[in-house]
Amino acid sequence: MTTLIEGFGPDAIALAGLLAGEGHAVRLASPAAAPAEAAALLELGVRVEPLTDLDTSPGPAEIAYLDVWTAETAPRVQRLRAQGTLISCLGELLLDRWPGPSTGITGTAGKTTVTSLTAEILRAAGIDIAVSRGARAGNLWPTADLLDRLHPGDNATRPFLLLELTSSHLAFMRSSPTIAAVLSFWPDHLELHGDLAHYRAAKETIVRHQRSGNTVVVNADDASACFAAATPADPIEFSLHRRVERGAYLDPARGVVLVDHTGETALGPIHARAAHPGNVLAAAAIAAAAGASAAAIEQGIRNAQPLPWRAQQLPVQAQGTVAGIPVVDDGMAATPLKTAATLATYPDHSIVLIAGGMNDAGGGPVHATPEEHALLERACDEIARTARVVFVFGDGGARLAALLRQRQVETQSVANLAEAVVEAVSVAASRAVGATAIVFSPLFPLPLEERARFASLVRDVAPVK
Repeated sequence: MTTLIEGFGPDAIALAGLLAGEGHAVRLASPAAAPAEAAALLELGVRVEPLTDLDTSPGPAEIAYLDVWTAETAPRVQRLRAQGTLISCLGELLLDRWPGPSTGITGTAGKTTVTSLTAEILRAAGIDIAVSRGARAGNLWPTADLLDRLHPGDNATRPFLLLELTSSHLAFMRSSPTIAAVLSFWPDHLELHGDLAHYRAAKETIVRHQRSGNTVVVNADDASACFAAATPADPIEFSLHRRVERGAYLDPARGVVLVDHTGETALGPIHARAAHPGNVLAAAAIAAAAGASAAAIEQGIRNAQPLPWRAQQLPVQAQGTVAGIPVVDDGMAATPLKTAATLATYPDHSIVLIAGGMNDAGGGPVHATPEEHALLERACDEIARTARVVFVFGDGGARLAALLRQRQVETQSVANLAEAVVEAVSVAASRAVGATAIVFSPLFPLPLEERARFASLVRDVAPVK
């Protein structure tokens, strides 16, 4: 079988080695220069094709494993499908071959946090799990290190596979996990799929191939609840606002409450530093479905650590306050509703906001469909309520500035993130009375290295105490 693998990253290289060892004729192709591993790959029989424009000519292949960032609308996807090539990805291979139970977690928001929290709970329960160690930005996407656990041996325990699955994975998959969780659903990243219908179809893959006896976990407060109708799996719900028949819900008096066929178990008011209450409920419901006890769920939630760049206050000792005002890094909020959710916790006219980024991250203009633009408008209303002044940068910032000025929000356009930090620190110091926070929440895509710079930029310009 002729196999095309896209990219020269560690996951692609490891997958190429695995499939070549199984006798596949493997082509490893990318527009980048040849990787350092090229010679070793050639010895394995892998054909390495650097400086290759797959959009123009993807070449022959019976199956193609595409990179996680490849848009469903990309010309190479259309050309490959037109020539009869089966499109796949690493996540598909892992789910298809996994020898034990599996959990896949998706949603428009909250995926990484809930996957991380679920992993912590399952560890507390003594359940052997296989979860990614190699994804970037704290994400728990399918990565090559999981390939090493595909064959546990005849006498070994079969670990519980735990995967965070984005729409970009699911668009190229035909397998579903034994436990599928859909945390939330609203229009997002539509430029990667073409329209809302294709985005929904990609998300539905996580449940579409489940069987009777499997489990689906959905958010009873959100449109994701409808995904339960697309699978014969047993439904479990979580809710912040009402009791559920099976799953987890928040009771004002009793805190987190688990519900199963035996009745209810109240865990009490659990305050997780690592997650929003809705994410705590989701993880509790998923972990319970995987066999975790109430005690393990409580312990795992308490043990969980915050993930980087997700509405976390910078440490005070690292110049995480300016004139006594906390500095909050919400750098992973690259979509309007994620920023709106963060800002919803702040009083009126109490923050200095830094926002902006790229208007096109490679798949076409972002937040550009009517459905997504409506969400951007809603986020701008929340910004107008909470922000004293907004510093915007990049092409995304230019779009944001126009919308905020319509709302009479004081908005200043700057060249880049570094300049935005300098100006925000200056303004916060001069307007300290009554201010709640400096918040970095971009609303638009940013390169990972830019997100990673934020804390050091603040440290470099904040007044030394």
